[in-house]
Amino acid sequence: MKNLKLKFSSFALSIFSLTSAQSINLRGPAQQLANEIKGIFPYVAVSIFIVVIFVNLGHFVKDNGDWKKGVTNIVIFAAILGAVVGLVNYVGNISL
Repeated sequence: MKNLKLKFSSFALSIFSLTSAQSINLRGPAQQLANEIKGIFPYVAVSIFIVVIFVNLGHFVKDNGDWKKGVTNIVIFAAILGAVVGLVNYVGNISL
């Protein structure tokens, strides 16, 4: 009897899941989100770049300033930013 109830409940659950399956169409909202991120990203990147420059400004203006360290930090940040931009462009161009 227990086995019959288990089989019946699994059968009913599978039928219910098949009849209630529906498409939720996430392509439209995902595209809108991607467009918003593409519009905001340059402003965020530039503001973070300016913050990095101000943080590294001490390396340039001190009496014993280390120019090499300041320039290296800015170049590393620019390389990471370039990699992120390349990754975002690559993912944005993939069609599902």
